[in-house]
Amino acid sequence: MLASGALLGVIAGLAIGRSWRPLAAVHIRWFPLLIAGLLARGIAPLVPAVSFPLYVFALAGTAVGAAANVRLVGAALVAFGGALNLVVVLLNHGMPVDPGAVAAASASMPTDALHVTVTGATILAALADVIPVAIAHAVYSVGDVCIALGGFLVPFVLLIRR
Repeated sequence: MLASGALLGVIAGLAIGRSWRPLAAVHIRWFPLLIAGLLARGIAPLVPAVSFPLYVFALAGTAVGAAANVRLVGAALVAFGGALNLVVVLLNHGMPVDPGAVAAASASMPTDALHVTVTGATILAALADVIPVAIAHAVYSVGDVCIALGGFLVPFVLLIRR
């Protein structure tokens, strides 16, 4: 969500005629942690024995890294969304996914170590992956929406600045 939101923010900023130069000049605090989280998220499916801890590290790294950059417009939303997702994942030993929302989005149930099915025992089910997005054939959480919106705003606002 973060990467796609940020990419859309860059595209939108450039589409309204802004320069990319402010992006090159921005100082991102704890950048290595953000990169490590991104790498952990990418590696997790490849190493099933430790994939769940890698997913948790990726979520925590995103939330903490974004919080360290709260001075950037949108970073607080990324931090908040990442924290929401992290709490839900830790409480449920995975991100619960609503099968009804999966059907409504014409999506497939995820089969990775991060996702689990919503049940009657799910804690904070309203914050789980319950938002169907049919056009993307996917199901998202409130945290995902916050991350995507914040990820969009960070580069978009930077591109607007002169």
